[in-house]
Amino acid sequence: MTLDSSNYSEYWEEKGSLKNFSTPVQFDEFKKYVSSDADILDVGCGYGRVMRGLIGEGFTRVKGVEPSAALRQRLMDDSRELDVQPLENGIIPFKDQSVDAAFLVAVLTCIPDNKDQDQVMNEVYRVLKPGGVLYINDFMLNTDERNLERYDHFQKLHGTYGIFEIEGGGILRHFSDERIKELLSLFTVLEHKKVVYTTMNGNRANGFYYIGRK
Repeated sequence: MTLDSSNYSEYWEEKGSLKNFSTPVQFDEFKKYVSSDADILDVGCGYGRVMRGLIGEGFTRVKGVEPSAALRQRLMDDSRELDVQPLENGIIPFKDQSVDAAFLVAVLTCIPDNKDQDQVMNEVYRVLKPGGVLYINDFMLNTDERNLERYDHFQKLHGTYGIFEIEGGGILRHFSDERIKELLSLFTVLEHKKVVYTTMNGNRANGFYYIGRK
């Protein structure tokens, strides 16, 4: 979910809060680098899908932050035992160097502006302990006709290639290799692999997962 309140679309309080997210998390790979008793923060945790997955994999200290009141309510309705806090004004409400690992699962795609993406990455870097681990799933640019047409169309409106709008008013972004490299420049790569995902709207899309260290 997008973390900047000034750009936080009503989409995520309405239609977006009803979506079921689908990108798979590489828990087996993550467990190579993070112990089960680590303090883990799911940034933009939505309705708690990844948090429940982490707990199911044996992680015992899992927290989440989410800016959408509707998604937080959905999480609480489904899993009241989960620890989730509001995220306001793009600031993660945790102290510097206070978590061992952080997750960003299909979060950056919901943040179209470079400056807001940079803020997210800086905040994640701030709250991670030295040597802390970052896990990301997200979406890359595609080359099929459908995506090329909408990238071109919405570039005229938003000024950035890869941004597009979806039914209901959501604004999303697919990323170039160059932009992903910029976003991850604060971290040392442990794993970085390209994959193909199914989106929340049921379409196939290029993506990647990344594990890095502060």
